[in-house]
Amino acid sequence: MRIAMIAFSGRGGLLAERIAKALLDSGHGVRGYIAARHATGTTFEPFVSVYGLVERLFNNVEAYVFIGACGIAVRAVAPLIKSKLTDPAVVVCDETGRFAVSLLSGHAGGANRLTGQIAGIIGATPVITTASDSHAALGGVRDERYFVLGIGCRRGLSAEVIERAVTILLWDQKIPLTRINEVATIDVKQDEEGLIGFAKAHGLTMRFFTAEELAGVMGEFSRSGRVLQAVGVDNVCERAAVRCGGKGKLILRKAAKDGVTVAVFERE
Repeated sequence: MRIAMIAFSGRGGLLAERIAKALLDSGHGVRGYIAARHATGTTFEPFVSVYGLVERLFNNVEAYVFIGACGIAVRAVAPLIKSKLTDPAVVVCDETGRFAVSLLSGHAGGANRLTGQIAGIIGATPVITTASDSHAALGGVRDERYFVLGIGCRRGLSAEVIERAVTILLWDQKIPLTRINEVATIDVKQDEEGLIGFAKAHGLTMRFFTAEELAGVMGEFSRSGRVLQAVGVDNVCERAAVRCGGKGKLILRKAAKDGVTVAVFERE
C-alpha cells in the first residue's frame, strides 16, 4: 500500500512522520509514502492547495492519511470519489493523536485495517463505523473466519450491487462479512466481472464447481426449475456452500435480494 500523508501544521507533520515511519517498519505491506505539509520548514513537501494535491495523487496512492479536521479531508476527496470498491482508503487523525477515524473505503479499501494500525502506533482511539467490522469487533471475532458464502447471481450485476445485497442478507442474520473466508459458486460464473470484483475487493478466495459436482452434493436443498434449466442444477448457493465447506452445517439457507442468492456454511 502506498500512502499519502497530508498534514496542515508543524505538529501535524511530526505526527505524520511518526506514523509513516512506523508503518514502513511494521511489515504490514506499506511500500512507501508521499509526505506533504501546508507549510515549509519540515522534510515534507510543501503544498499550496490540498484540493490540487489530492487530485494529483488520487490515482497514484492506495490510501490518504490526513492529520487535521475531517471536514477538510471530506471536501478534498469528495469531487473524486466513485465507488467504495475502487476508491482509496481515507483515514483522518486529529493533531493531538487522540483519534484515528476510518473515513472512506473502510472495508474494501482497507481504511478500517489502516485505522487500527495507526491507532496502535500513536495510542489513539480507533473510530470505525462500518457495520460489519464494528459488530465483528464487538463480538471479539474480527480476524476469525469460519464461514463459506455460497452465491448465485443474475448475469451482468455490478460488484456494488452484489456487495450491497450480500451485506444486507448477511446482516439480517447477524453474520459480518468479515467472517466469510471463501466464496463458492458454479463454474459458469467464472467470467462474471461483478462477482469477481466483489470477491477481490474483500480479499475472498473464489471456488468454482461444475453443475455435476453441485448436483452430487447430498442433502436437502431448495429447488428451482428455472435455475435447473439455466445452469443444469436446481440450486447453486446452498449446494456450492456445502460442497466447498466440507464438514459443518448450513447456518443460512437460500436467501435472495436484487438478483443475488446466498447461503452460508459454517465449518466445524
